[in-house]
Amino acid sequence: MSGRSEGDGSAGGVATQSGDRGSATTAASTDAIDESLKTRTMDEAPVGITVADATTADMPLVYANAAFERITGYPPEYAIGRNCRFLQGEGTRDEPVARMRDAIEAEAATTVELRNYRRDGDLFWNEVTIAPLRDDEGRVAYYVGFQQDVTRRKRAEQAAARRAARIERERAAQELLLERLDGVVAQVTATVAEARSRDDLERSVVEGLAATYAAAWVGTYEPADETVAPQAIAGQIGDERVTDGAIPVTGNPDGPVEAAVSRAVEDGRVAIRAVADGTPPATTVAAVPLQYGDATYGVVGVYAKNDGEFDEHERAVLTAVGRTIATGINTLESQRTLNGAETIELQFTVMRHPLVELADALDSRLAYRGSVGDRGRPTSLFELSDATSEAVRTAAAEAGVEVHAVLFEGDEGCLVELSVSDAELRALLAEYGADLHDVVVESGVARVTVEVARESLARSLVDAVVDRFDGGELVSYRHDGRRAETRQEFVARLRHELTERQHAALVRAYTGGFFEWPHEATGDDLADAMGVCRSTFHEHLRAAQRKLIGAILDRRS
Repeated sequence: MSGRSEGDGSAGGVATQSGDRGSATTAASTDAIDESLKTRTMDEAPVGITVADATTADMPLVYANAAFERITGYPPEYAIGRNCRFLQGEGTRDEPVARMRDAIEAEAATTVELRNYRRDGDLFWNEVTIAPLRDDEGRVAYYVGFQQDVTRRKRAEQAAARRAARIERERAAQELLLERLDGVVAQVTATVAEARSRDDLERSVVEGLAATYAAAWVGTYEPADETVAPQAIAGQIGDERVTDGAIPVTGNPDGPVEAAVSRAVEDGRVAIRAVADGTPPATTVAAVPLQYGDATYGVVGVYAKNDGEFDEHERAVLTAVGRTIATGINTLESQRTLNGAETIELQFTVMRHPLVELADALDSRLAYRGSVGDRGRPTSLFELSDATSEAVRTAAAEAGVEVHAVLFEGDEGCLVELSVSDAELRALLAEYGADLHDVVVESGVARVTVEVARESLARSLVDAVVDRFDGGELVSYRHDGRRAETRQEFVARLRHELTERQHAALVRAYTGGFFEWPHEATGDDLADAMGVCRSTFHEHLRAAQRKLIGAILDRRS
C-alpha cells in the first residue's frame, strides 16, 4: 500500500506465513498444497504482491514479489522494511490515499487507483487492492496488497473523457452557432422578401447583421474604377476608408479590410482577415461577395467580436447569405427595368458567333427585327440583305443556325425566322436581366445593343462578354433616364403619329365591326362612309395598323 500517513500500509497478494500466525491466516487446504508451492505462486504471480506488518506502527513491508519490482523498479531488498509510501510523490492525489487510510482504520478491504512513481521517476497509474489478514484471535496481523500497472487503461479512459468533453463542447458551440445563424438567415431572407428598393434592402441587412455581430456594412461594386463604395453602415467601425471613402479592389491592399474585400471580389468567396488595432470591439472582418451568376453587385463587410467566431460553418452560412442578398438585388434591379426607371444602354461587339459565321458565308448583312416564343424556345427574326432563302438554308446548316421559316423573300433579300444552337450569349443576357434591343451583323462583327437595369450590373455584363467572347468589346455605354410611359401618353403619341385619314379609317373599321368575322361592315361600306374608293380606304387602314403594331413591338421607335 502507498498511504502517506503513519499507519498506512501497502501489501500485495494472498500470503501464507510460517509459524502460528501463518497457519492462522491460511485459507486454502495445506493438505493439498505445500508451503513451497504457495511461496512460488506468490513469487511468480503476474501482479505485484506485497505484505505489510499491521502490528508495527509504520506498517513496513515484510514481503514483495518479483512482479512488484517489474512494476515499480524497486527490488524486494529495498522495499522490505519501508512503508509503501515511497512510491508517492507530487502527482499523487490525496483522495485515494485517504480512502486507503480509512479502510485500514476500519480494518476493511478497498481498491483505489492512484498516481505512483517508479524508481526512475516515471509516473504510472497503480491499481491497488488492500485487504486485512487476521490472526487466531481475530486481530489484523497483516495487510496484503495487489498492485497492477493500469496506465494504458487510464490513458485510454482519459482520452475518451477528453474526446467526449470536446464533442460536447463542439455540440454546444454548434447549437449556439446554429441558433445565431438561423436568426441571421431568417432576418436576411425576410428583408430580401419585403424590400421595395435596394436602399431599403441594404439598410435592413446591415442592421440585422450588426445586431448579431459587432458591426456590418454593405458596399456597391463600381467596375468603372474597380472600387467598393460602402452605402449603408451599422455598428461601430473605426476605419475611415469604410466610413468616408471607397475601398480599392486592385493593386496591393494596404490594410486587412482592403485585402479581404479585394480577395472576395476576385475569388467570389468569403474572405476573412484579422482587423488591425484601433477598430474596437471587432477583431476579425469577413468580406462577403454579393454575386448573382457572373454579376458582382458589391460586398458586405461583417465584423466579429472574437477571432474564432468565423469558423467553417459560419463561412458557409455567410456565403449563402451573400447569395440571398444578391438574388434580392437582382430581382429589384429587374423590376426597375420593367418599371421603366433609369437604365443603361450597352452596345458591344462579338466576333465569334454562329450569326457572324452565317453573315460571312452569305456575304450579307443581318439585322434583328424581333423575337417570338411560340415554338417552345426563343426564335428571332432577321432581315438578310442580298441573300436568297435557298442560300440562307444551306449556309445556316453549316453555321449551326436553324432556319424555321422564310417570312419574305424579295430582290433585296429575305426575312427569316431562326434560332442559334449556341445559346451562350442569350443565356448570358438573361442571367444579367439584359433586354435585347438590336443586333446587326456585318463584316465579321456582331454589334449587339442591350438595356440593363443598373450600372454595376451593366459593367459586370461587359466584363463577362469581354472574357467569354472573341472580339468582345464595349462600343457604347449610355445612361437612359426615360421614365415609364403612361397609357394616356402612349395613346397620345400614337395619335400624333397617325394622319387624320389613317385615324378615321382605324376608328370606323373598329367601331363598324370590320375586324369581326363575318364583317359587320364591309370595306365598301367604310370606303363610302369616308368618300373614298375601297383601295384608298385599305391603304389608310393598313398604314394605321402598321403604326399601331410598330408602337407595340418596335421598341427602338
